[in-house]
Amino acid sequence: MTRRHFRAGRRRFWLAAAGLLAVARAAAQSGKYPSRTVKLIVPSPPGGGPDIVGRLVAQHLTHRWGQQVIVENISGASMQIGTLAVVRAAPDGYTLLFSPPTPITIAENFDPKPPYDARRDLATIALVGRNPALIVIHSQVKASSLREFIALAKAEPGKLFYGSPGQGNSLQLITEIVATQAGIQLTHVPYKGSGPAVVGLLAGDVQVLVQSAEAVKEHVKSGRLRALATLEPTRLEAFPDVPTLAESGLENLKVMNWYGAFAPAATPRDIVGLWERELLGLAKDPAFANRMREMSFDPVAFGGQDFDRMMAAERPQWTAAIRSAGIPTQKN
Repeated sequence: MTRRHFRAGRRRFWLAAAGLLAVARAAAQSGKYPSRTVKLIVPSPPGGGPDIVGRLVAQHLTHRWGQQVIVENISGASMQIGTLAVVRAAPDGYTLLFSPPTPITIAENFDPKPPYDARRDLATIALVGRNPALIVIHSQVKASSLREFIALAKAEPGKLFYGSPGQGNSLQLITEIVATQAGIQLTHVPYKGSGPAVVGLLAGDVQVLVQSAEAVKEHVKSGRLRALATLEPTRLEAFPDVPTLAESGLENLKVMNWYGAFAPAATPRDIVGLWERELLGLAKDPAFANRMREMSFDPVAFGGQDFDRMMAAERPQWTAAIRSAGIPTQKN
């Protein structure tokens, strides 16, 4: 073999080796999760609690992973359209659901032929937060307490309007439950999300609203809205002067408005486990937890199994609450 042939052979060897190394690196990178943008589907319009907390989660995970996590809002049909989009998505960990209870534990009560079965079609990942809520009224409504508002509503049955983020939404059901407890009749005005419902209250189109503390906080502080009660068992740190339902003469509620993450059912368990570990770590991270509290949300760290047990206990409670409040459903 001549020296020239030797050099040419050595060059081919190193080129081949470099090619194999490049292939190995590409294979390693392709196996790393996440290797591209991840979508968190929020099944409601921008501006509500799920959207606010979902974007905070996306922001923190983007920083942690060095890979973009974005929120996409797909609303409609009591949040079932966005949820169904995740059920039908490729189970590869790049399209997940960030949702409140409405399409997971409540919607099944209203649809005789639901487009999905949340227990069968979704993998539960983790619960990361809950949403303290307030009963608020327009400042021109002549009531300074929940007791006075109840008296006003009893004097004018059906003439006071309440807004909600939509028919069958957890906040709408909670309003009906409270109204039933109080023995009053309110007329429902459904909106397409929490943001429009708050706008409707500010405009005076409705007189009362049950909404997340974060969504109405600034309007209460400015005096445009008046907070009558919190739906939490204890007073909120951000609203120490606002009494609980029990302090206002009613019973505290046994259901809550939470935010959790889900994946298509066939998503690999290692990816579901990775998300669970990341979200539990996030909920316990002081920076994330402090930001949640600043926005009047409570950070909660429930793994998939604990979250499933909690939802299993809540489902019959929602069903019982819907029936006791006499809320019409297609299954009645």
